[in-house]
Amino acid sequence: MNSLFSKRLFAQFAVSVLILCLGSSIGSAQRPGTGSPARGNSQNDRSERGQGEAGGRRGNGEQGQRSRGGGGERSGGGRTRTETPPVLDQEFIETKLPAGTEYISDVVFKEVDGLELKLDLLLPKNETKEQLPTAIWIHGGAWMRGNKARDLHRFDQLTSRILQEGMAFVSIEYRLSSQASFPEPVFDCTDAIAFLNRNREKFGLDTDRTVILGTSAGGHLASLIGTGLTGGGKDFVTDASRPMGTILGVVDFYGPTDLIMLQSKRGEIDFENDASPEARFLGHSPLKRPDLARAASPVNYVSKDSPPFLIFHGDLDSRVPMMQSIYLNSMLKVNGVESQLVQVDGARHGDEKFDETVYNVMAIEFIRSLIH
Repeated sequence: MNSLFSKRLFAQFAVSVLILCLGSSIGSAQRPGTGSPARGNSQNDRSERGQGEAGGRRGNGEQGQRSRGGGGERSGGGRTRTETPPVLDQEFIETKLPAGTEYISDVVFKEVDGLELKLDLLLPKNETKEQLPTAIWIHGGAWMRGNKARDLHRFDQLTSRILQEGMAFVSIEYRLSSQASFPEPVFDCTDAIAFLNRNREKFGLDTDRTVILGTSAGGHLASLIGTGLTGGGKDFVTDASRPMGTILGVVDFYGPTDLIMLQSKRGEIDFENDASPEARFLGHSPLKRPDLARAASPVNYVSKDSPPFLIFHGDLDSRVPMMQSIYLNSMLKVNGVESQLVQVDGARHGDEKFDETVYNVMAIEFIRSLIH
């Protein structure tokens, strides 16, 4: 892995100088116009619902408190530690998703350390029976919480729009930092992608037209996989003999991109007892093991072969400063890769603003440009 870094040190150093000069500027970040179209769902209609029957397709589930989001990320300035159940109930499917959507839940794609890792598929009505381009979603939660259903509640409009495009929507899980440290969660994600490719006929998927999306920690993993695999690297693949299809692009919502730079936002750090999310993910404080932190940072894998990126980041994000996305966007552009950074004004980390129509339209137009 170190040999891979040495090839890119000079380019990274040059871009680092550029980033430091940018200061608080957003560089090439683009702001959508004001007066965003109103959301279709009211605040009272955002739901966090209980779990239905385990396994298979979901029927009517137990309904919990009507509150969107969960898992400890910020939502409209508030914060909640209530975790969304890892499955969708029938009401969510019927009211939030296009008619005819098929929900196949809790498909086991891997067994490791006594755990079954699962994924969910949402398949749009497909009268042509042609294989469907595939959107793979990796959930957020600081690498330490969250599940494969949580982000769908937070991004129900985008999920619905992707299905309306005639794409399969797959949400995967991975081992959290209490269960495994880097690089194991990355292996979990790539094993899920390889599983989908092996079962493309069974589920009707066109995995050579795959787009990966993720929020926060999931955005980090999506970016790491997108940059790490497309350059021919095998660092995050458990079995190189298993093809993974083709990743056409990445949609990154406010994900960390440089774990050493991320640590610099903090004050004094007890290296021996560093309890930050990134230290838990790595198994060590990033500044105590900078080699490991570099190995887990997407910016270190960017090359001319990286896929196009669409990056969303809030200008009020204090958990993952916007400089993280500015840095990744600059590295991509320096290497000649198509990349767009969209600044979401007034948005904090995990804000509901990211699922507003204006940003959905940008994401769908980006995805449409890749799969057609």
